[in-house]
Amino acid sequence: MLKLAQELKKANIKFRWTIFTDLDLYNQKPFDLEEIVYMKPSYDIWSYIKEADYGVQLSDTEGYSYFINECLQYGTPVISTDFPSVYESVENEKNGYILDMNLKNLDIDKIVNRIPKNFEYKEKCTEEDWIKLFNKKIERKKTKMYKVVAKHNYTDKRPELIEKYNNGKQIEYNSEGNAKIKKDDIYLINDSARANEIKESGLAEVKKIREQVIETAKKEVKAETAVKKTRKKAK
Repeated sequence: MLKLAQELKKANIKFRWTIFTDLDLYNQKPFDLEEIVYMKPSYDIWSYIKEADYGVQLSDTEGYSYFINECLQYGTPVISTDFPSVYESVENEKNGYILDMNLKNLDIDKIVNRIPKNFEYKEKCTEEDWIKLFNKKIERKKTKMYKVVAKHNYTDKRPELIEKYNNGKQIEYNSEGNAKIKKDDIYLINDSARANEIKESGLAEVKKIREQVIETAKKEVKAETAVKKTRKKAK
């Protein structure tokens, strides 16, 4: 959040960023930037969403983001980090911009001068809508990937950066949402700064691997099959 605001200032962009949060509750200090305005959380922020140029969701991870979908319903595009579920709602450059966690692909000129407009928002409220999404092929290019081989048991506090874990196995999490890494586990991450942190800690071996395209292809689902299964359970 701070990095994005600083980059806008460096580019001499005038902006006002309204953040709805309770700083006291989270024991956080406000950023010392006159462009950022803090307001108490409220259920009635629709007028702010409607008038904004963008809704901003810079999370490490999210499930189903209601905020993103509320913005899109009002015709307000979204700037978001690339947590996995963002691709369920945001199409890059069509109804928003999807940024790497480290903001390396941030393009201030595009964000300022090419604000997505006149896009159509359609709720996914039927079985067919979700089947269509599951069949959609999503391609994300990662310019740098790092292979991590654990030498000890440890906790990874940035699980959102893990692209592939033990050849597709489920990651185990602790109560705080951090990944429980065991000795000899192997996984890929896409952030150079995090790769260096892990390497310097001595907890794992880290090697840079060749540039590659990560392609997420959803397994094809046929509507007839899904409907039949649902009916069978209903009996």
